[in-house]
Amino acid sequence: MIVYNIIFVMLLWSFFQTMTTDPGQVPVFWGFHLGDNENKRRRYCLMCNVFKPERCHHCSACNRCVLNMDHHCPWINNCVGFWNRKYFLLLLIYVLIICYITAVAMAYDFYQAIVWGFNNKFISKNNEKLSNNVFVIMAFIMDCIVCVLMTAFLRFHLKLAR
Repeated sequence: MIVYNIIFVMLLWSFFQTMTTDPGQVPVFWGFHLGDNENKRRRYCLMCNVFKPERCHHCSACNRCVLNMDHHCPWINNCVGFWNRKYFLLLLIYVLIICYITAVAMAYDFYQAIVWGFNNKFISKNNEKLSNNVFVIMAFIMDCIVCVLMTAFLRFHLKLAR
C-alpha cells in the first residue's frame, strides 16, 4: 500500500502540473527577424493574428495558438504542448502503473470469485457473496480493459514525443 500511495500522490502531482502549466504560446514578434535569409512561406493564424512556427496550431477550445501542440485534452481541460508534455507523459505512466498494481492486487480475488461461481453455478439468489463476486469480476475486467487501452495510449504518445 505504501508504494501504491506514493505513486498515487505522484499521479495527482503530475495531473495538477499538466492542468496548470501553460502549454506554450507563440513567441512575441516571431517571424520578424531582420536579415532572415529563409525564404519559407510563413504560416499565419487568422484568429490570433500572429505568424505561427512549425507544429504550432490554433486550439478552438482554448482560443489561442499553442506552441508544439499535441492535442486538447478534455480530461485536464488544457492543451498538451511544449511546456506541459513532460507532465502529461508522466501522468500517463503513473495511471498505467496504478492500473497494473490494481490488476495484480485483484487477481487472486478474481480467481476466487470465478472458482466460487463455478462451484455454485451462480444459481443462488439473494446471496451476499454473489453480489460481491460479481462486483469483483466486473471491476477486474474493467481494470484489465483500462490497462490495455492506457498501454496503447502511452505507447502512441511516446512515439509522438520521440
